[in-house]
Amino acid sequence: MPSASTYIDSPNELATFCHSISASPWIAVDTEFVRDKTYYPKFCLLQIANESQAACIDPLGIEDLRPVEDLLFNRAITKVFHAARQDLEIFFHRFRSVPAPIFDTQLAAPLIGHPEQIGYASLVATMLGVAVNKEHTRTDWTQRPLSAAQKEYAANDVIHLAALYPKIREQLDRLKRTSWLADDFAALENPRLYVNRPEDAWERIGGLERLKPDQFALAVRLAAWRETTAQKNDLPRNWILRDDALLEIALRKPRSRDALQTLRGVESRAVQRYGDAMIALIQAPDDGGLLPPQPRRVQRRSAETEAILDALSAVVRLRCLEHTINPSVVASRKDLEEVLESPADAKVMQGWRRNLAGSDILAFLEGRALLRMSGDKLALADRE
Repeated sequence: MPSASTYIDSPNELATFCHSISASPWIAVDTEFVRDKTYYPKFCLLQIANESQAACIDPLGIEDLRPVEDLLFNRAITKVFHAARQDLEIFFHRFRSVPAPIFDTQLAAPLIGHPEQIGYASLVATMLGVAVNKEHTRTDWTQRPLSAAQKEYAANDVIHLAALYPKIREQLDRLKRTSWLADDFAALENPRLYVNRPEDAWERIGGLERLKPDQFALAVRLAAWRETTAQKNDLPRNWILRDDALLEIALRKPRSRDALQTLRGVESRAVQRYGDAMIALIQAPDDGGLLPPQPRRVQRRSAETEAILDALSAVVRLRCLEHTINPSVVASRKDLEEVLESPADAKVMQGWRRNLAGSDILAFLEGRALLRMSGDKLALADRE
């Protein structure tokens, strides 16, 4: 693994480096960005490494990133990330496409015995015995010049990732589980994952189940307007209107700017800038369009439902025991409840989880399989 890195802030250096690793079967990739004052992430630094070299590339200092683009979109090279989604979002906005194929060590780690959503530092410590320096976690990566310590911190992210990847792949291959991850990785490569449609913005807001249907309809319109306004002005959503204020407006339906100003959580700045637009939304007649399904209040589960969930948990535990995987990684009790409400959308019915336990859960629910004692052990068997 590389012991040092190169800092690249010129087009010639970039072209040379990208050419030098273009024959690699895989590269480790990470980014540094900031988005505390913007809607879209500001791409500040790109780190790339393979088994022998590493570099920190300055996208703020290099306008033409075509050598990077050629590298990232070369399908002969696997791009290795840890918790890839935010990095891929940056590439989507920069290049209008998503690199592929990818490998995400955070998604892979549970299949070799690590907790679900394990953090990068924990995975490095566990597998490499290295303590990750967190000193520069809160660095403002827009500032230049970067210090030697900041560059080292950034480079180490991909240097350690490049050391992790072969170890994780070796264990996955030995357990014959590499193919289990194909659907999860394909989902991350879907560009639609990185497009925030204003009409879907309501889905990120909690508390909508408390509203009446007409109030919910207004909340959906407000959320779409806020999303569009945030995108157009490249501002954080909550700088336009906070969630609690949006809910309060939907609940109270103020008819004037003065009334809007009196609501809890509605800042005077928001009223000054966007008051007229919000009042227009409130006063707009119902266009008769179809509304999305409103979230429901959480109901207390019946004793019968609890018993069914206990049985499904047993199915999951049996299958996880066979494969030495922590059951919490496969399906939580909430995940199993989702199976009862909407099987096709449940997490345990996706990707490798479906192959491991989801199909057996369906078989049990449909009466094609049953739980029974076999000697002193519980077993899942086909119904005869």
